Amino acid sequence: MRSPIVMGTGLLVSLIFNAQVLAQSTVQLPQLTAQNTTQQIFNNNNKKLQSSIITLERTACFGACPIYKITIFGDGRVVYEGQRFVKVVGKRTARISPQAVKRLVAEFQKLNYFSLSDNYQGGPTDLPSAITSFTIGKQQKTVNHYLGSPNAPQALTALENKIDAVVNSQRWIGAKNEPTQNPSDSNSTQLKVNRQLWNQQKLSNYRFTFSRSCFCVPKATQPVVITVRNGQVASVTAVNNNDPVDAELFQQYNSIPKLFGIIEDAIARKASNLAVKYDPKLGYPTQINIDYNQQVADEELFLTISNLQPLN
Repeated sequence: MRSPIVMGTGLLVSLIFNAQVLAQSTVQLPQLTAQNTTQQIFNNNNKKLQSSIITLERTACFGACPIYKITIFGDGRVVYEGQRFVKVVGKRTARISPQAVKRLVAEFQKLNYFSLSDNYQGGPTDLPSAITSFTIGKQQKTVNHYLGSPNAPQALTALENKIDAVVNSQRWIGAKNEPTQNPSDSNSTQLKVNRQLWNQQKLSNYRFTFSRSCFCVPKATQPVVITVRNGQVASVTAVNNNDPVDAELFQQYNSIPKLFGIIEDAIARKASNLAVKYDPKLGYPTQINIDYNQQVADEELFLTISNLQPLN
């Protein structure tokens, strides 16, 4: 018969050995699983990053604010589209590093972008908006940030500026202290030169065909012939049948000096868009295209002046 002491010792040694084996297997198995899971998450994030899209669009203001849009793709491609008040109008492409894209994505995540409001409005008027969007995987969000809004987080403004900085958008829109041509200055110069040319003609008797495109009553948009005698309106008749029309509908446009006044008023009001064509010989305007405010519908004005004839 074996001694109980011998049996107890053998059992103890066996338990210790089995515990060590169990401990080693318990530690090693989770380590391998964690490594595989981490690698899988890393690979999935890389795929999402490569398909991600970031955009920044800056809109018009009451003034000469740069109007443009930037699109950044996950592989580093950059597309710039300049519209107005920028050094480069049109489309340009560039590239940034994938690491730079990752840093931008990290900025969006740091801001918790998907939890922001869709719109930040209010505050002083006449300022531009910055519209950002972020797409990653199946998630997509757009935030419209009016820059006068008192409710927008400062971190959102910082993110918008960060996008500009990362892609170096200043190469296209121009530096803040870089002098750029003001479109109103060009229009003012053309107005001055052509008004002088018209005055040199010393025409007080003339006839011209006039038409207007606007959101107004149909009678006001019909083509008419306006006759001026001694600088005063003598008649306004319909082009198609020479019948008299309601002259009050054309009171603002019934002489060349008044049409110059329409142009001058648009410049003074800092119209969002003003395009004028002039007759090269006589100086009178042949086309006047005005959009007083891009953010307001139905207030555009398009005038056509043709067939001007001096009269005895």
